[in-house]
Amino acid sequence: CYNSKMIITNLKKLAKTSLRKKALLIAEAAYEAIDIEKTIKRRIWIKKNILEINIHLESSVLRLDLDDYNRVFMVGIGKGSALASVTLAKILGKRLTGGIALDVNQQKLEIKNFKFFKGDHPLPSKKNIKATKEIIKLVYGLKKDDLLINFICGSGSALVCSRDRELNYSKLIIKELTKAGAIISELNTVRKHLSDIKGGGLAKIAYPATIVSLVASDVCGNDLSVVASGPTVFDKTTKKDAKKILKKYGLKPSKFALLETPKDRKYFKNVKNILFVCNQDGIMGMMAKARKLGLKPKIHSLALEGEAKNILLPMIKRVKKGEVILAAGETTITFNKKIKPGKGGRNQEAVLGALVKLPITNYQLQKNVVFLSFASDGYDHTESAGAIGDLIGLQKAQKIGLDARDYLNSHSTFKFFQKTNGALYTQKTCFNVADFMIVLRQS
Repeated sequence: CYNSKMIITNLKKLAKTSLRKKALLIAEAAYEAIDIEKTIKRRIWIKKNILEINIHLESSVLRLDLDDYNRVFMVGIGKGSALASVTLAKILGKRLTGGIALDVNQQKLEIKNFKFFKGDHPLPSKKNIKATKEIIKLVYGLKKDDLLINFICGSGSALVCSRDRELNYSKLIIKELTKAGAIISELNTVRKHLSDIKGGGLAKIAYPATIVSLVASDVCGNDLSVVASGPTVFDKTTKKDAKKILKKYGLKPSKFALLETPKDRKYFKNVKNILFVCNQDGIMGMMAKARKLGLKPKIHSLALEGEAKNILLPMIKRVKKGEVILAAGETTITFNKKIKPGKGGRNQEAVLGALVKLPITNYQLQKNVVFLSFASDGYDHTESAGAIGDLIGLQKAQKIGLDARDYLNSHSTFKFFQKTNGALYTQKTCFNVADFMIVLRQS
């Protein structure tokens, strides 16, 4: 079952029991379903100069006759967009005129007339401004007979930043709103109204070109206006909405130079926004794998939200023998302002939170249950993608004298799972579609 091409790089090391092995193979199936190169090659192809894009969730195909366009450009924004751009560029070949991708990773491959930029995340920097200005420069001169294909991916909201003013404001709201437990839609509503490119700004700049945006959704509910703050999606929010959110979390709106997003519908007349990949892809892959392993899969939620440390316990209490309960979504961590937080992410927080509360349940349940929470893109605010939890992890912590509750309270979850060998590591080759959770009970 193990091979060098597996996306979970330490799967074999973690699979200490048959129960763990099954859970990890199910997690691997999620990653395989959202692998960037495989997904694009499965769903995008060219026949007789017709570009076809398989919109699988709608069971339809978008067809674009490339002969209708004078030039074809690409823009990639967000995590995984560089690899996605490289993959599609190979399919387009000489038909591609040029493009730019702004990602957290630097692509080493060279493509003619294509620029790759590495931006800082989650807090933007001057590097992000430089890259964003290059994107604006590229799309500003597009004509009516030009085609612009975009890969819009998660984390684009933090990466895209066009001015020093936006840079300073963005750093402040990211820090303050994140600490206060604001959800991503609230954070992005404010960021839209600080930006020239978010909230439909890119569509306005690229007008009157034809725009096709392939969106990798990392938000609950797949609202495309929220993913990367919707650079090519008409924005229904207003400055008034942004002000309300700032007030809600104790910030004064008057301190921010809020902008209104484009409200003229003409800028979106030639825009096609497509949900290209989302957490449902990973869930479907996991369900298929679970059945092959003789398990009964059940979906708990595709839009799971809430405090990370509390999120897994309801699933653990619900799971029956021979079942695997699956979920996807994006949780939050509320930090104690009196404590300097350690290193860790919401997935590791979710698993450690369950481990702390698991002893409250009966020993038989502890013995027969394993659970995971992991980031689809392999980054859980650390080099780890997430963690695995079960009785083995608890016993290891007890053996080396670790108090799981102390690590949870200080949000030092990465350190805990490093010491107990429960951290999950992956290749960084998948789309960012938020997080996945698995709870498996022995039959």
